[in-house]
Amino acid sequence: MSDREAFLQSIRGALGRQDSGLTSDAPTSAGPPDQLEERARRASEIASRDADNLFDVLSNVAAGAGWNVAHVPDARAAGEYVLKLAQDLEARSAVYSLHPVVQAAIGEADFDTAGITTIPVALDRDDPDSDEDADRARLRSIMEAADLGVTGVDYAIAETGTCVIIPRRGVSRLVSLLPPVHVAIVERGQALPSLDELFTLRRDDFIRGDFGSYMNLITGPSRTADIEYTIVTGVHGPGEVHMVLVG
Repeated sequence: MSDREAFLQSIRGALGRQDSGLTSDAPTSAGPPDQLEERARRASEIASRDADNLFDVLSNVAAGAGWNVAHVPDARAAGEYVLKLAQDLEARSAVYSLHPVVQAAIGEADFDTAGITTIPVALDRDDPDSDEDADRARLRSIMEAADLGVTGVDYAIAETGTCVIIPRRGVSRLVSLLPPVHVAIVERGQALPSLDELFTLRRDDFIRGDFGSYMNLITGPSRTADIEYTIVTGVHGPGEVHMVLVG
């Protein structure tokens, strides 16, 4: 048994599960470059094939990492969860990324009726007269003032309860960092067993020229022990985080 399999088995044991079947043919990020495409294909196959088991493990591990976890049937229900949360928080404004699942979930009319302003975070790059630096500063100010930030994810890691966000047009990392509360919406098929699969897929992206400059790995609320080695939450990011599993 590899160290990785032993790690996941310890998670299963802690959760009272005998065998989730998540590691039978999982690829690792190491290996010959000429086999990378096949390893990436297998990583994607595992995410789809074992989606239900991965969601079960992710849900339990994420809860242990400090996420408030909810499981809903579809994007509409995810939107209802976010709206209820915003109302409970007495939020005045929420910002959101342009992940498709978030756009499907956020019914702006429902939020408007509740008196909550929703703002999509995206630069208008098609306007030749726009001042990009000024637009960035304006959006940053909006995010700093928002009570809630809502994003989708690119992947989630079951073994650590981690959400992975790869910033790009319409997906700013600051949506998940600046507001005091962050909601991450995870779709069925986005959960991977471990970081091995993530690094395999990202390495494949790099070879294909679609790597990007960085990625965010979020595992629970912000924590720091900078001051007298005492753990404090919410200093460098959201102090409250919600993971909504869809599907």
